[in-house]
Amino acid sequence: MHIAGGLYRELCDIPYWDTTLGSGGRAAVAIAGKCPQVQLHSYASSIDKPTLVALQNQGIQLNISSRSSPIAFAYFHSLSVPHVQPAYSDIEQQAPIIVTGNAVLRFGFLEGDAVVIANKAVYDPQTWRNPTSFTANGSKANELAVVLNELELQHASGILELERAAEHLIHEQNATVVVVKKGAQGASVYERSGQVSHIPAYRSSTVFKIGTGDVFSAIFALNWAERGLCAAKAADLASRSVSMYCATRAYDFNHHLMLQLQPVSSPVGAVIHLEGSVQSLGQRFAMEEARYALGQLGMEIYCPELGVDSSTRSADAILVLDDGLRKDALTRITLADTGSIPVVALHERTNTKLSIPDCAWVTDDFTTAIYLAAWSAGDRLTADERREQ
Repeated sequence: MHIAGGLYRELCDIPYWDTTLGSGGRAAVAIAGKCPQVQLHSYASSIDKPTLVALQNQGIQLNISSRSSPIAFAYFHSLSVPHVQPAYSDIEQQAPIIVTGNAVLRFGFLEGDAVVIANKAVYDPQTWRNPTSFTANGSKANELAVVLNELELQHASGILELERAAEHLIHEQNATVVVVKKGAQGASVYERSGQVSHIPAYRSSTVFKIGTGDVFSAIFALNWAERGLCAAKAADLASRSVSMYCATRAYDFNHHLMLQLQPVSSPVGAVIHLEGSVQSLGQRFAMEEARYALGQLGMEIYCPELGVDSSTRSADAILVLDDGLRKDALTRITLADTGSIPVVALHERTNTKLSIPDCAWVTDDFTTAIYLAAWSAGDRLTADERREQ
């Protein structure tokens, strides 16, 4: 199988992460050993040589074009918007890479492009900023699957409603399949035949988000383009693989363990009661980040410390950033009926006593806390809806 994608350094402060993979490198590692041959087509600088050697040692065949300098993505935490170095406008553009093969996964690049000729191709544009169609650069495929997230789909089609946008993309790009990744809601698979399948997200013990989209596209491409599975089954295996990657940051996708994973109830429309302290700049930053991240997952937020009350009903879960809580916050949590509402605590200072003794979940990782709160709220919202039926 051929993979055309970027080879970029990734840095993260919390949790610590420093590796050179990018979309192309990660996809190649994710499927290495799972099909007869994996070929990576990418760009690299002289500084990237140790990474290239490591990839070759995993049995990955390399087809590398030169670029003058490395490219890095720096994250504060794994949900934050990365800082890219060099700046987008300063990245020198290289000549396109030509890739020909039976099964090809093509990602968008920062420093160039890949022209693909394939029997079956999977295209992940990797950007919502003026995303180009698969065929715009002369690429051709007998069967094409486009994998992208909701924002990318909306920008690629100019249509907000997802089903209409996917149908538009199928006709505009002559695609066989469009797979729309929807975060905690899983993914939706739209086929030219008119069949629509909804794939859940799956739970993991911890959540590390850097590279999850790369893993999804890689495993989907492996199973749909290389192995010939139907699109819905390939997307389900991709979603399960993402769950295992989130928990381990590794690529050992044990099939038996994947089948035991539990699906996530959609948290969209759920209400999160967010509590924490805003007495210091660091505390305020963490609260604002949590509020933003929860909103991005489609939830309403009730947060007295930030003066936010966008909800019209009681909360479905409580997320507590346990760092210097005031008495008012502790009282509100107690009055919120924690016996019936799940409480998730982010407790980073593990050498201190937990302020909230009755918690459904306690974690020292910010991203994991966000998702545990979302999943807990989704479960409660779904249970309430079932009782009303």
